[in-house]
Amino acid sequence: MISILLLLIPFCSTQIIPELLAGIRGGRFGDGGRGGPRGFHRGPDGFNEGFDGTGGPGGFDGPRGRGGGGLGGLIGNIAANIEQQMGLNDADVIGDLRGASRSEWGAKARHFCRRYPGHPKCQRGQLPQFTDVPTIIETIIYNAGDLLPRVPLLNIRDPLAGLNSELVGFIKGLQLQFGQLSSQQRNDIQNSCRSFKCDQQSTQNTQAKHELMSKMLAFDQAVGGKAAPAHDKVNLRFDRTQQVKQAMLKRANLSHIIVPADNGVFDRDVLLTEHQANFLLNELGEAGRGADVPGVPGGRSPRSGVFFQENMVQKWDIWKPIQYTLDDSLEESDKKDIRDALHEISINTCILFKYNAKPKGYHLNYMKVDSTTFCGLSYVGRTDPANPIYLSFQCGDNRGVAMHETMHALGVSHQHLRLDRDKYIKIDWSNIDPQHYDTFAISDAKLYTSYGTKYAYDSIMHYNAYLGAKDPSKPTMIPLVNPAENTPKLGQRAKLTRADIRLLKKMYCRPGCDDQNVHCGTWALHGYCKMKQHMKWMNDNCKAIVTSVDNKMYIGIFEK
Repeated sequence: MISILLLLIPFCSTQIIPELLAGIRGGRFGDGGRGGPRGFHRGPDGFNEGFDGTGGPGGFDGPRGRGGGGLGGLIGNIAANIEQQMGLNDADVIGDLRGASRSEWGAKARHFCRRYPGHPKCQRGQLPQFTDVPTIIETIIYNAGDLLPRVPLLNIRDPLAGLNSELVGFIKGLQLQFGQLSSQQRNDIQNSCRSFKCDQQSTQNTQAKHELMSKMLAFDQAVGGKAAPAHDKVNLRFDRTQQVKQAMLKRANLSHIIVPADNGVFDRDVLLTEHQANFLLNELGEAGRGADVPGVPGGRSPRSGVFFQENMVQKWDIWKPIQYTLDDSLEESDKKDIRDALHEISINTCILFKYNAKPKGYHLNYMKVDSTTFCGLSYVGRTDPANPIYLSFQCGDNRGVAMHETMHALGVSHQHLRLDRDKYIKIDWSNIDPQHYDTFAISDAKLYTSYGTKYAYDSIMHYNAYLGAKDPSKPTMIPLVNPAENTPKLGQRAKLTRADIRLLKKMYCRPGCDDQNVHCGTWALHGYCKMKQHMKWMNDNCKAIVTSVDNKMYIGIFEK
């Protein structure tokens, strides 16, 4: 054992050596924490129980390998730590590759193959050569999806399958119009790239990604345990988000001239889980793309009959208050803004929140990030094991920003991603930042529902009119109804509006009244609930939209 320790000394930090010595003295490298000789038991295949004493065919690492409780797991973690220190800069892979020297290429090549296992020269124990760097960079920029683990093929139910042809035809008519670029709009975006570096990442994007990656790693380890794969999982989450953005540009026939902002974020303030990214990639025709990697699933997922689960946007159980906790990074004034935001949601809906310093199970975890690159970040819907909500408190309207991000965590998306948005706002494609195309283009019309609430210019979930503008004096989103009055309303963060409250009530405050189809809200807004031929089907399948009171049918959008 001491000889093994001596071999490790040149590679280990002074913080790791005492941990090894303490482990030896405490017998941690025996039977998974119980001590004793089992870790060195010689079976018929040699030292097949491994140092962690688990009795499998895994050699010295044992079947648990990295992340296990014994020496095999600790060595694996040390190796991962060494690879991280000597490997690529995960937030700026391209920049790090461009600055690589021949002498350090071996370590960087190993790290590259770990992150991008689909590269041809990462197969069968090979490593790419230093002379391959230019082609590697080109592939990562435009076709990184080919190098990542294969996108699993999901069983996604078509919400229009088997329905009345009139209901189907109406939705398909909207889908044909929605999110499709005309040749003029595409030319407007392409022309922007003549004066805008559409194929280069800004230092702001790299810095934002670095800050976010550090926070996410710390959160995952604190909440989910310090498992060795945590770093790889965060990397894959970021890579899948970028892959979604690339796929959207590909669908718009713009991927050959535009490299999306690689900042780890989707639609400016949304974080995607790996499952949500895979869902979007399936909808964008990217299922099956990538390389087969041991331990990373690439097969089919079970079919689900409820669109909220099927679309990977999970609602919260509100039979009990939603737990939340406040990170030590928050100032007292920050905590007050968050509490006030939660209070406003609670007094206007049935949703209750309860502070817990040490929450168990699903909860909201509010943290402060000292960054000028964003106001707030959140996942959409409940995530496992908890929902981090990152707030910068540098944008003003701190209470409103906290409400906006909490609404995301409750499952509410941005107003301008609705299927009917083109009836209410016009996007000035000639003025958008092309690298933030994902902020303005729809990735999937089935992902979110309006629950039958009317489009609201003053919703706290709407972005402001000038977001993502090349020319900040001109709006990127222009209201089609009374623009002089409604343009100033876009992006308000002062309070929840009637539309926001109505939406939350329909989502959460009617137990048993759930929509079974993502398009229920759109049909309701266009009067299909009142049509005799559709009334029964809508009443049976769109219960969050249609309620029955005293044997009379009331449409949710007319509620006071």
